[in-house]
Amino acid sequence: MSDLVFVPAVGFRPSTGAKLVTPVTAERGQWSVTIDRFVSGPEKSELVYALTGPAVGPFGPEPPHVTPWRRDPVVLRMPDGRVVESTPEGDRGGGHTHSVSPGLKQQTVRRLVTFGPIPPESARVEVVIDGEPGEWAIPLELTRTEEAALAAQRLDSSDAHHGVVISARAIAIGDSMTAIDVSTALDPTPQPRFMRSFGAKERRPGDESAFVLSDDVGDEVGEYALFWDTVTSGRELHQVIVFPALSPNAKRAVLTIPDIRLAEVTGAPVTLPVPSESDIELGRERVHARVTRATNFRGSAVRVELDDRGGHDGRRVVYAESVRVDGTLRGVGWRKHPEPGDPVDSEDPSGAAREVTLECPVVQLHGPWRLELPL
Repeated sequence: MSDLVFVPAVGFRPSTGAKLVTPVTAERGQWSVTIDRFVSGPEKSELVYALTGPAVGPFGPEPPHVTPWRRDPVVLRMPDGRVVESTPEGDRGGGHTHSVSPGLKQQTVRRLVTFGPIPPESARVEVVIDGEPGEWAIPLELTRTEEAALAAQRLDSSDAHHGVVISARAIAIGDSMTAIDVSTALDPTPQPRFMRSFGAKERRPGDESAFVLSDDVGDEVGEYALFWDTVTSGRELHQVIVFPALSPNAKRAVLTIPDIRLAEVTGAPVTLPVPSESDIELGRERVHARVTRATNFRGSAVRVELDDRGGHDGRRVVYAESVRVDGTLRGVGWRKHPEPGDPVDSEDPSGAAREVTLECPVVQLHGPWRLELPL
């Protein structure tokens, strides 16, 4: 029996432990909590839950940018009454998200919270969330992890380009799928870099395949799913890429990742008038910047287009991730995921911004990275 298994939609985990098989939902008036995931192992327990409630009322007429729900205390309560506290590891590496429904009627906080281990034979645990609109105590029925998972094998395969090492750490092969555990390690640089995606963009359901898995009998397939796993450093990326099954006669395969995207902190912000058009240096890149006023579905915005004239050395500038409009940090948005040279908008509530400050370009790096995998 392998000491490692692949748990669908969760990732690669130790074979000893227990998990929640079916999500559990509890409702209370306008509020609801859904426990999407609970997995325990010898080192830690992981909980993913979503809390949905009103976007008005005690929070004012507009939804808050950062709701206090994201920090509600959460503990595990065992059948014998013992309480297992959460650890600082949760709420990072994709740990929480905050979304607002169309019409601003509801908002949802989705959190990853980690705890210490619980006994591997545990068949029941209670999740206790203390926050809006009061304490939730939600019982979970657990199943042994190895009964709801696929046996996996560890790997040690890597490739490096542009100071980015991509490694395949594990693989699980089933009758209908092949799952590969992939992570990054960034070489030290004078200014920090932060991984943003494998491929030219974050994959969404329905997207075309961005990666290729080919085997030694001539089969070649593209991925049909990709999901995030936890990281120990917010700079890195850890994901599981899922492909259709390869030939049962295959002995080796190659995973090809053509491109990645990362953000580079420059330490040298560039401030431009609105509107304006000029050649600028953004970190190590020289680009042509076009700044205009725009109106999108959210209202007035400042629109920035960065033209790197085709890039160089396998590098393409896509957009600036950090944007300040008249000194106020604003998010960036788009109607479709931007390619190099595409416009990116930042909110301008006044509709009369005088200047915009750009920092932290997102750069697309071309490899390709090729990982040799024994099957």
